[in-house]
Amino acid sequence: MNINEAVGHKVMVLFHSAKGLEPLGIDDSSKYCRVVGYDNVGLWIENPTYAETPIRYPDGTLIAPEKRERMSYVAHILVPWSNVRSIVFFPGRETAEELESEEVRPIGSYL
Repeated sequence: MNINEAVGHKVMVLFHSAKGLEPLGIDDSSKYCRVVGYDNVGLWIENPTYAETPIRYPDGTLIAPEKRERMSYVAHILVPWSNVRSIVFFPGRETAEELESEEVRPIGSYL
């Protein structure tokens, strides 16, 4: 097995610590996620439902608080290798139903 084989697939990532990663949707010691890449700094994973509430229009003017709306985006997140304890790859186990578990929650909603 090589880390290259995990790119594009859903895996379970076990974290040393989720400290500092909570705003990105990582708040547990393990998560199911899709690997989108890796480099010498860390593992790139996908959060398909990263959400934030913009406070400015594209021209830089402020959006009135009552007009602000929560927006959802696909986000690719770099998790430093120091936060990664282990990566579990499940060859042949790719459907969403097969990756559901009481112990491990997915990042985002489509897994």
